[in-house]
Amino acid sequence: MSKTTVLFVCPDNSLLSPLAEAYLNFRAGGLMRAFSAGVAPSQELSRHVRRILSARGIDAKGLAPKPIDIFLMPHAEIPDRVVYLADQAPVALPPQWKTTTSSHWWNIAAKPPFPDGFGACATYFEKIAEAIDRLVEPPKTAGKAVSNRGA
Repeated sequence: MSKTTVLFVCPDNSLLSPLAEAYLNFRAGGLMRAFSAGVAPSQELSRHVRRILSARGIDAKGLAPKPIDIFLMPHAEIPDRVVYLADQAPVALPPQWKTTTSSHWWNIAAKPPFPDGFGACATYFEKIAEAIDRLVEPPKTAGKAVSNRGA
């Protein structure tokens, strides 16, 4: 069985999408794989990314702003989902993605520029973590719990 892949997209790939990439890779326990990219990537990560992730015991190793273009190349892995984290226009996806990739808007932030204080960045992370937690462990349905005992 192949892993579900998610591409998180934000305008500059310096805060929102790297936080989402790191948290989903940490939280999914190897069942999902996250990547991140920006439409106009920044030169470096937000100064708050490592501190926010480290507070949750998540390693920021390997995170760096990347352009969306590298994921649109013919040889790149096709994600199962593209998740937009800010109020932004969708990226024109390659034709071969049309039947296999779904797009989602999580409304984590409005249009840039984003507030860059630590408190605002931590609030964005909490919104991202809540959305990812719902993705990884959807709410249980009302009624009886299903048991696999005896099966």
